[in-house]
Amino acid sequence: MADVPRPDWTNKSMSSMVRVALWLLAEVGEGGVFAKEQLRAAFPDIAQIDRRMRDLRDYGWQIHTNRDDVSLQMTEQRFVRAGEAIWEPGVRRSGRVRERFHSMGMESAYTLQASDPEAAWERMKKLSPSERSLVLAWIAMGQRPSSPAELAWRAYRSLPMEKRQEITAKLGELVASEIPEETPTPGNGPTTP
Repeated sequence: MADVPRPDWTNKSMSSMVRVALWLLAEVGEGGVFAKEQLRAAFPDIAQIDRRMRDLRDYGWQIHTNRDDVSLQMTEQRFVRAGEAIWEPGVRRSGRVRERFHSMGMESAYTLQASDPEAAWERMKKLSPSERSLVLAWIAMGQRPSSPAELAWRAYRSLPMEKRQEITAKLGELVASEIPEETPTPGNGPTTP
């Protein structure tokens, strides 16, 4: 971050997104773990404070959940790294990260989240019958369970880089060993005239 002193996160004259950013820096610290309840307790009068925190990702802030980091509990998040200093004049207006997504013809996952019920319904209608059944089951459970592949991915991502490289090499060997060798059999091999 810049050498400019940061404002106090308790200053209620600032936007809630700016206050959350400052709270993360002052109270949690980069690399620190916090519970959603701690965030809500710090901002008891602000509705949808979780959304304000997610909005920080549009400005390059990295906040992991248990889907990104296998070591986290379901109610925990890790403040990985601060992004743009959104409390500084002009930073939010520039929207550099958002502009980069849109200039590449993409939308961030957070832009795609439907706050419009009709847009959400349109997405549901476009799903196959089996996908709609799956989403309905997730709604009934109140969560989307992780697949074995996602759990393996999270475990891999939680490793230091050197261990990731070892696992990558081992996985490559395993996958290569599972590829059947194409051995020509009599009558199926190349023919010569």
